[in-house]
Amino acid sequence: MTFPPLQVAIPRVGREVERRALANGIILYLAEDHSLPVLDVTVVIRAGSLYETPARPGVAQFTASQLRNGGTTRLPAAALNEELEVLGASLEASVSTEAISLTLNALAKDADQALQLFAEVIRHSAFDPNPLQTTKGRVIEDLRRLADSPSQLLAREFTRKLYTEAHPLGRPLTPAQVEAVQPDDLRAHYRRFFHPNNMLLAIVGDFSREEMAAKIQALLGDWPPDPVDLPPVPEVRPHFERAVYIIPKSLAQASLALGHFGINRFNPDRYAIELMDFILGGSGFSSRIMERVRSEEGLAYSVGTNFPTGSRDLSLFRATAQTKNENVPRAVAAILEEMSRIQRQPVSQEELDRAKEAIINSFVFRFTSRFGTVVQLLTLEFNGYPLDYFETLLDRYRAITVADIQRVATQYLRPD
Repeated sequence: MTFPPLQVAIPRVGREVERRALANGIILYLAEDHSLPVLDVTVVIRAGSLYETPARPGVAQFTASQLRNGGTTRLPAAALNEELEVLGASLEASVSTEAISLTLNALAKDADQALQLFAEVIRHSAFDPNPLQTTKGRVIEDLRRLADSPSQLLAREFTRKLYTEAHPLGRPLTPAQVEAVQPDDLRAHYRRFFHPNNMLLAIVGDFSREEMAAKIQALLGDWPPDPVDLPPVPEVRPHFERAVYIIPKSLAQASLALGHFGINRFNPDRYAIELMDFILGGSGFSSRIMERVRSEEGLAYSVGTNFPTGSRDLSLFRATAQTKNENVPRAVAAILEEMSRIQRQPVSQEELDRAKEAIINSFVFRFTSRFGTVVQLLTLEFNGYPLDYFETLLDRYRAITVADIQRVATQYLRPD
């Protein structure tokens, strides 16, 4: 039984989604959604951990956490929280290597009050030192507990060893560095990066586009732009060498990771690599490595691979497994053999078709939420992709051949 190719309706900028550029540089994405009487807003500022000064690691993380917790120049944290609770609104911040994001959810009828609070937090954060101390204590405790989690400890040390201290990704945060962070450090990070010409804003909900655009203009339009000094990020210098690192722990089971440098998000081979990784070890029980290491040899319950393709800098390919201590050599050998086999022998057309079908079918679930879809469109611009990227994405996967899989496996996997 055969079915026609999957067709996915993706909201398009300029059709269901409107993109506007305010005079002060804010990029605004607007989409009406009258299915529920709610309002969803997110702002993305290029101010993530990659842009911290080497002398103050952790500043981006704490700047994000204190946007709400530290109050504003008009409202102390307790008063801000009370106003949000009265509205039944949520206001949450997050941080990544590249960005600080702030997301608001409120009832559409409360849009004016909720947006006013949202704008205050973005424009007039105060960074009260008392909530900062509480947050620092929680982070320090989390760092101390990390040593008790083999998987988290393994991930941290694997990343640290490959990126090294020459790159921000190779410098994990320490309790002493957390203790050193002060409110003035957060204010300096905030003043450096929080400018209208360094942010993208998405709003989806039960409203009229023109009316919402007017509200944003009134709240943020008079915010003057300012030059943004994005510091240069050290270039990742990949190196490939055999090495074994052991973290001694008195455990009956070992957690292991093996891998090497990968690619960044602008590599045109990323689509073939994703399919290759799916076949090799990224698809759970149907993958080659799972079948070999777990099903055939019974060496591990958990095993798989991950070859990220969406990062700004070179990613890290890794194969991970949990197995009995005495089985580590056999598990490693089996993983390396499967990496070599996918280089030597072409995958079957059936394997490739199954991988394509799984990835293409999963695409449908990326666009079930109107707000999530608009945020993805905004993220395309943030990441430097063309705005019509999603409209041609599935065809890029469909075009991959068996020969492409063998070519990228040979070029990008390093079992030696």
